[in-house]
Amino acid sequence: MTAGRLIVRGATAAAGGLVVRLGARLIFLVVAAQLYGAALFGAYSLAVAAVELAVAVGGLGMKRLLFQHLDERGSRAEAHVVADSALLVTLASLLLGGAIMLAVTIVPATLISANTAGALFILAPAIAGQALIDLLLAATRWKHLIRYEVAARSLVEPYAALAAAAAAWYAGFGEIGLLIGYWFGTLAALLYAASGAARSFALADLRRYRPRRRRSLAILRSAAANTAADALSGLFVRLDLYLVGILLGERSAGIYGMARQLAVPIRQVRQSFDGLLAPMVARTLQSGGAGTAALALASAARLILALQLPLLIALVAAGRPLLHWLGPEFAAGWIAAILIAAAEAVQGAYGVGELLFVYRLPRLGLGIMASSIVLGLAAGFVLTSIWGLNGAALAVLVTYGVRAWSRRSALKASLGVAVPLQHSLGPVVAGAAGGALAALIAQAGPGPDSWAVALAAGLLVYAAILIGWLRIRGETLALRHFTA
Repeated sequence: MTAGRLIVRGATAAAGGLVVRLGARLIFLVVAAQLYGAALFGAYSLAVAAVELAVAVGGLGMKRLLFQHLDERGSRAEAHVVADSALLVTLASLLLGGAIMLAVTIVPATLISANTAGALFILAPAIAGQALIDLLLAATRWKHLIRYEVAARSLVEPYAALAAAAAAWYAGFGEIGLLIGYWFGTLAALLYAASGAARSFALADLRRYRPRRRRSLAILRSAAANTAADALSGLFVRLDLYLVGILLGERSAGIYGMARQLAVPIRQVRQSFDGLLAPMVARTLQSGGAGTAALALASAARLILALQLPLLIALVAAGRPLLHWLGPEFAAGWIAAILIAAAEAVQGAYGVGELLFVYRLPRLGLGIMASSIVLGLAAGFVLTSIWGLNGAALAVLVTYGVRAWSRRSALKASLGVAVPLQHSLGPVVAGAAGGALAALIAQAGPGPDSWAVALAAGLLVYAAILIGWLRIRGETLALRHFTA
């Protein structure tokens, strides 16, 4: 099987899992919106965003670097390499969780609301669980066993969280029901990921395992730049929610958090490729060099973009009635949801170039990320202050666009690799035309079902333009240039 087909096969399996997960997400949003309301959902969203940022730090970049460590392990047992990483990730995550619990205990009540502080205190220990889930699932992906990640993240975790959150409400835990759901989902996914890793690696080898201080320090040194980049990336993708919470309050954070949730499927299109994309890029770099890897990533970017844009068109057509159905107060987040989704499409498609920085230029990638944080903070503060929720979302789109252009320029200057801008022009033009038509019909439609007409028309225009562009140029959306 070719590398491209292997990646697509893994992505297809992951996408199937995402469809299953989407059902849980929609039901969870209904539960969160109609049972708990915008204020509690806002506190939950802010706490989860903080936990996910801590996971990015406590994970030490191992969900990607583990592939490199395993490929370069020499004569060491595979299980020993995974154990080294698991030990370091656990210690780092527990330290971060303890620091967060201490911080919310001593921070004055005037600086953080009681709901958000309580949610942070309860969820902080889950950082270690989430970081270990990422690591163990990465280990199974190295074995090309994508099914464990699909099941853990798309079935076990979301449905366990959903069931626990709903049960907690009806059991009288109205203030912390969402937090109980998060914990149940984390523990269930961790147990499943651990069972998958146990089936994938020879656990008998662990009888001879002994941690070594020198080896652990070497791993930490090699992970420093990528860990910092992951931390900044984690801050970057959540900075808008933090600013909304600080500037506009918990209720607005709840509305904005719901808008962000509608954009998650677009992000998950990219994530469905990550399972095998990262190890394949590492091997392509090793065998073909940066030029070949850049061409391979360009083909991946175009395919990912072509898959994301129909979801963006669907959000344009049906986002407002969906938000209103979840709760009338959430309808105010429709424009923000569209802007966030557009930003996710830019990041999802053109963000694949980050893998070149991970494996070849980690410090330069860190510098680009740091400058993006500064831009995002400045733009977010100004635009959120002026236009509220829509301003915060616009700041995300502007920042992601500048970041994508900066990455492209840096790769051309440092590695001499660049992809022509017209490489992805077809999907972009098709998506813009389909989205514009869907917006016009949705706004001018005479009845409550106009969103369905808008969706159908937008998708037909998108498909017609994209297929025409591919035929005229004699191109394909297939993945190319990857090394298996």
